Amino acid sequence: MDYVKLNKSRHKVKTFDGKKIPTVDVKQIISAASLAPSAHNIQSWHFVIVESKEKRKALLTEVDPGNHEQIKQAGAVIVLFSDTDLVERSREIARVGAGELDDEQLLRFNSRYPQMYEGFEELHESNYLSINIGLVTMNLILAIKNYGYESNIIMGFNRTQKVNELLEVEKRYRPELIIPLGNSEDKGKPSYRLPQSQIMEIR
Repeated sequence: MDYVKLNKSRHKVKTFDGKKIPTVDVKQIISAASLAPSAHNIQSWHFVIVESKEKRKALLTEVDPGNHEQIKQAGAVIVLFSDTDLVERSREIARVGAGELDDEQLLRFNSRYPQMYEGFEELHESNYLSINIGLVTMNLILAIKNYGYESNIIMGFNRTQKVNELLEVEKRYRPELIIPLGNSEDKGKPSYRLPQSQIMEIR
């Protein structure tokens, strides 16, 4: 689909028909989303597809009541996490990608980046992770639409380690967003956009 057309057709949708999205579709959507850029190509995101009815029900205990119905109705639910162990993530990239990375890239991921991450202050690390998760989230939402599904971004939940416990996810991952997606007769409505004069300057 044309990029501008894709963006203009994407709107938040909170009602779904309950029909399960094939896991293969969800995986392909995530693969497309993971092509997003990230600082130092660290790819500090982690996707959890919540397929189990028990896990989805458990997740609701940490979600604001107003967001329950869309999670119940969704054809799939993805929980996005950030990897807070940036040193290990960097070395994982070097290890897993060893056959495709050149010597300079391997040096960066094995040594230079880990040294840099070890020097990050807590606030700087948090902001760094938030920017990266924002980049991949936009890619994810557009990929969902491109595959013919609707979606919403849920921020209204307790972003604590309790989510990790309920979904049995390693503590190194920080919960960020919940994305319900599925088929829906509701295609959403365009939201107001500020004119260029309000958001752009030329110097």
